[in-house]
Amino acid sequence: MTDHPSQRVLISAALPGEADALTEIAFAAKRHWGYPDAWIEQWRAALTITAEFIATHEVFAARKAGSIAGFAALVRDGGILRLEHLWVRPGDMGRGVGSALFRHSQQRASALGFETFEIESDPSASGFYLRMGAEQMGTSTSAFLEGLTRELPVFRCHASRCAPALRARRE
Repeated sequence: MTDHPSQRVLISAALPGEADALTEIAFAAKRHWGYPDAWIEQWRAALTITAEFIATHEVFAARKAGSIAGFAALVRDGGILRLEHLWVRPGDMGRGVGSALFRHSQQRASALGFETFEIESDPSASGFYLRMGAEQMGTSTSAFLEGLTRELPVFRCHASRCAPALRARRE
């Protein structure tokens, strides 16, 4: 397999001026899973990335061929570090973008002095986090829409030990 420059994923800090592009990716990725429009609208605040959010948190973008293919954000919540966002543009899903963002999150967590970080995952993404080596530690249940409740898997990743399948492939 050749490593063509247009296929390389480069991770760098997201810029406040990229907030709209990141928001577009978050909405597109969420819609990819087939959720009804009413649900997407319910999640509008959670999916909207602001310049202020980028300026005050660890937000980084995956860039391929000069455009943003995905992004992730780490957020400190007291003594806990959370992977608050990890979204990949649907056309780039399954092409290593999410894995690159996850590995970068792992490295940043370690550099920030955290041994672990937590992830509250969309159920559609739980398989990805399991493949990355995260361990499910429970679920989070909340009231949602029209009287529905929603259960989200909650994972923990050890910053130095996640992604064992990725390490094994490289060895």
